[in-house]
Amino acid sequence: MRCLWIADAHANLPAFETVVRDAGKVDEVVFLGDIVGCGPHPAECIDLLRQLNPKAIQGNHDAAIVAIRKRADRQTNPVEINEWTLDQLNESQLSYIETLPGELEIVSNGINVRVMHHLSGAPYLHPAMPDSVFAAHLHNVPYPVVFCGHSHRQMDRTVNGQRYVCIPPIGQPRNRDPRAGYVIEQDGILDFRYVAYDVERTVADIEKIGLGDELTKRWSKFLRTGFDDVWSRDYEPEKA
Repeated sequence: MRCLWIADAHANLPAFETVVRDAGKVDEVVFLGDIVGCGPHPAECIDLLRQLNPKAIQGNHDAAIVAIRKRADRQTNPVEINEWTLDQLNESQLSYIETLPGELEIVSNGINVRVMHHLSGAPYLHPAMPDSVFAAHLHNVPYPVVFCGHSHRQMDRTVNGQRYVCIPPIGQPRNRDPRAGYVIEQDGILDFRYVAYDVERTVADIEKIGLGDELTKRWSKFLRTGFDDVWSRDYEPEKA
């Protein structure tokens, strides 16, 4: 059984297409949320995800688009990225992300695994967090194995008997490595992989959205470098 684990495409089609090609033939695909949000290709990424026939869940950015759809007031000027994203999607695409579950339990290599976009109430988790911090966030999650996305970091650690795996992002790396990430699982072994994609194609399409020069430049630099002072969210221990 060869399984492709993916997360956080964030409407970045060149990154998503490259990951699918690089992964090759697989028996199963699991997607851990945020197919849209903060990216220039929301419709195309939803269509590609659906073609993969994955076991998939909804991410917080997906949920945000669904919530905007239900609002009476819509912001259209100046351009706001979530409002713009909603306007790019047809009814079928919106229905797809709206009906995705928030969590799933699947069997992976004979083991029951809980998949969710992120741990409820937890911040963005980080590899530098000590075990005591991880244990506090995992304490209320009654599952021995949890797979998540959301934190945009590669993690696989076991704390107090609980295993937590974070799948690296396809479309929005935050660890100073601009390559798209994914995981191949075979015979219970996780192979974390990273692949370069055509970042400039994504940047060119960001420039067409009309978000303003300052945000467009910041976002483009973020994709090119895999780092932003705020969005990368390096871990800072809490002060006593």
